[in-house]
Amino acid sequence: MPASGGPGTRLRVVLLCSDDPLHTYLRTLLAARLDLVATVLEPGDAQRRRQRRKRRHYDLAARRYQEWRSRITGRSRRRARFFDRLAEGLPPVESPCHTVESVNDRSARELVAELAPELTVVCGTMILGRRLLTSTPGVIVNLHGGWLPEYRGNHGYYFAYKAGDWERIGATLHLVVPTLDAGPVLARVRPETRPRDTDERLSARAGQLAALRLVELALAYEQGTTLTAVPQPDRGTTYRHRDRTPTGELLLWARRRAGRHRVPVRPAYRDGGA
Repeated sequence: MPASGGPGTRLRVVLLCSDDPLHTYLRTLLAARLDLVATVLEPGDAQRRRQRRKRRHYDLAARRYQEWRSRITGRSRRRARFFDRLAEGLPPVESPCHTVESVNDRSARELVAELAPELTVVCGTMILGRRLLTSTPGVIVNLHGGWLPEYRGNHGYYFAYKAGDWERIGATLHLVVPTLDAGPVLARVRPETRPRDTDERLSARAGQLAALRLVELALAYEQGTTLTAVPQPDRGTTYRHRDRTPTGELLLWARRRAGRHRVPVRPAYRDGGA
């Protein structure tokens, strides 16, 4: 990937995201370290409305279950506290935040094209449409919550954790292409694992590492470094919200309670490609 303007040139960045605490932290971090010119926010409520309009009732029910489970178990509160603490000490974001029903709406496409970013960061939105991809200048990078190519789609941390695939509990930074989570890989990170870790703890720590790695790559790109992206091998599984079932979670909980799902102690890891 060609280098950007080089030393002394600020990299114009646009963030396309939802309203998860990780996305809020990422916005704050990008604004503190780079020239974040704007954020385009596609809230979770808007994503659910779109599923309802398209009559994707099964997917909507699965998503609602996950949200309910997160509230009842306290996961959503713990996640918010984790990323709120990380954002402490960072300056407030001064660039505008534009809330849209969909990042693929014409208004969102025109806004991003007008802003003309050199780097567009994607995290937590619905799949980007071809018209948005073709009209967005510069490089588009997705922060994916899962180790690619093995864990595409949703809940990559959970399914790797459930399988005991400790080497692939992590996050991936990759270029965005029309096919879901299939773009060339820029970097992957894996958090430190500890015996009492749950998938939610690993998810939060991996998200933090991926956000920091993204900023490192963006700053290097801003200084003129060429970014290297490696094509993904054709393997792996795409998971949906519906694949994370209550039965599967109950069985995993029972194994953990019985001491039959032990998390090994492993150091954190990051690489530069696939």
